[in-house]
Amino acid sequence: MAKGISSLTIATVSFGTSAIFIRYATEVSALSLTFYRLSIAALAMLLFAYSTGRLRTLTGTKFLLVIVSSLALSLHFTAFILAVKFTTVANATFLVSTSPMMLAVLSPILIGERTTSREGVGVTIATLGILFVANAGNSFHSFGLADFSALLAAFFISFYSMIGRFLRARGMNTACYTAYVYSIAAVIALLLVEILRSDATRTYDATNMLAILGLALIPTLLGHSLYNYSLGSVKTV
Repeated sequence: MAKGISSLTIATVSFGTSAIFIRYATEVSALSLTFYRLSIAALAMLLFAYSTGRLRTLTGTKFLLVIVSSLALSLHFTAFILAVKFTTVANATFLVSTSPMMLAVLSPILIGERTTSREGVGVTIATLGILFVANAGNSFHSFGLADFSALLAAFFISFYSMIGRFLRARGMNTACYTAYVYSIAAVIALLLVEILRSDATRTYDATNMLAILGLALIPTLLGHSLYNYSLGSVKTV
């Protein structure tokens, strides 16, 4: 449990850098940025999982759940990046942080993990605090599509978290799980890039390239990998 809490703490701090890197990636579309960050993280995690012998063949229900988790992660990244690009960082961050409230409701229904009354009260107070701080700064004086996109990002990360918790609690190792999820999510992002004709083949300047690399390595490879590790011992709520 202690290792899980420590990993979750580091992951949370890592997640806090994502909006900064997104803001510096001024020339990269949301879909392309999702594809790049996932591709780099997938390559690194696949190499790690394979070299350490942790990559396993997935079949049946586990494979289907990994696909759903990958779709949720890809859509979460895209929705959050859109939010950061078109609303304030405060709005995007505050709204995506409502995911624990969603998890408190959905986890007991979908994965059978009961939310205690103490956890429910804690999540409610934290969410109300987030909304109070945001409203105090007039962050929501005009709620637009970008703000709704941040709420969608919270919804998608909730599903991703529940599936990760379900599979990790049943013994799937972190390296194997994240290697598959990052890889499949990258393929999904690429398909969306092609379908929506988002340009993912152009060249970028040094600032944008560093922003892409930073986004892939810190909040994605480090942050999400540690987050998924923590789900092996820590509840989603």
